Amino acid sequence: MRNKAGLGKTRIKTGKQKYRDRKEVRDRGVLNENQDFKAIGGQKIRPVCFLFFLLSVLSGAQVLPAQPAGPSGKGGSFSFCLENDVWLKRDDGYTNGVQLMWVSPGLGEKSSSSFLRFLNRLNVRLLGQDDRKNQQLRFSGTNYRRAALSLVQGMFTPADLTKEEVVPADRPYAGLLCAGLTLIRGTSLRQDSLGLAIGLVGSHSYAESLQRWLHRTYGWVYPEGWKNQLRDEPVLEIWFNRQWTLVAPRPSASGLSSAVKAGVGGQLGNLMTAAEAILDLRLGFNLQPEADSFSPAPLFGQIELTPAEKTSLYLLLRVEGKAIDRNLLLEGNTFTDSHSVELNHFYGQLISGLVYRSAEAALSFYWVLRTKEFKGQRYFDPYCGLTFSFNL
Repeated sequence: MRNKAGLGKTRIKTGKQKYRDRKEVRDRGVLNENQDFKAIGGQKIRPVCFLFFLLSVLSGAQVLPAQPAGPSGKGGSFSFCLENDVWLKRDDGYTNGVQLMWVSPGLGEKSSSSFLRFLNRLNVRLLGQDDRKNQQLRFSGTNYRRAALSLVQGMFTPADLTKEEVVPADRPYAGLLCAGLTLIRGTSLRQDSLGLAIGLVGSHSYAESLQRWLHRTYGWVYPEGWKNQLRDEPVLEIWFNRQWTLVAPRPSASGLSSAVKAGVGGQLGNLMTAAEAILDLRLGFNLQPEADSFSPAPLFGQIELTPAEKTSLYLLLRVEGKAIDRNLLLEGNTFTDSHSVELNHFYGQLISGLVYRSAEAALSFYWVLRTKEFKGQRYFDPYCGLTFSFNL
């Protein structure tokens, strides 16, 4: 332990020296320790805004046309998602998350590979067979089944990164690394999802290494307190969600339509035990609410399921409420002593964003504001997210 601690100190001194030697970063407009990380909206995300503006101009003011044939999606789709608060000039709470996800093509008994057929059997066994006799009462439209595999890393820090000692009134340093499997069964009016995640919290999530490298590289405030992070602990999480399309889209003369979805779900495990309710509102062109799903998975819960039949552009507003019994990332390690804070057992979350979907790919940008998660928390925890997915 002394050798590891010693190495950590050497790295910290090196980081400080490099940081002091880079005073010119202020002239380049890069964030540094003299800037206020807690000021919201000070830095504009001009490239992203311009991209969405361009997409909206190309889309026009009427119903968007069908797309020419692109990638078939027979190999499913792949997505990359990044969530970070640096775009809001902050660096606290849930400060960074990265997800890689593969979503299968439609599953069935005649799927092209043995792996897809295995996923279909697992989906049927866990989410039930299609009830054709009562289909008109319980479902509408064609039933579909899909599966999603994901790899996620999350990073959590207190607000004051300059302190080497524990900050008693703030959350602990923590990193999360996990792999997940989500099974989805649904139609145009209802979706069920069941998921499992296995991973760990602690130094072997490599959140410490990633944040220190980023802050050294860009001249940001160097994080001094990672030696106090939560200890390595394996995590196992299961979740289930059911959602309904309450208002299906009906295009108007201008091509605009709206849709409303609602869902309830819960998760159980040593990472988090909670129940949630969600209301999802959309306004835009060529809405297909059955083409994506959301779940109470750790961190990222949005899943793009199918390519758009027509180019779609819409605004998203989602309200989530959560009742939490256990959160390892705030309450500390289960089996060893660690820094912890007292949990707020109820909190809410607001998500707003812009989504563009075509037959080949999808792109979304969103902003999240979360109420305070623990007692004595002095700051809210907003962040932004960017997701890009494409057919294989």
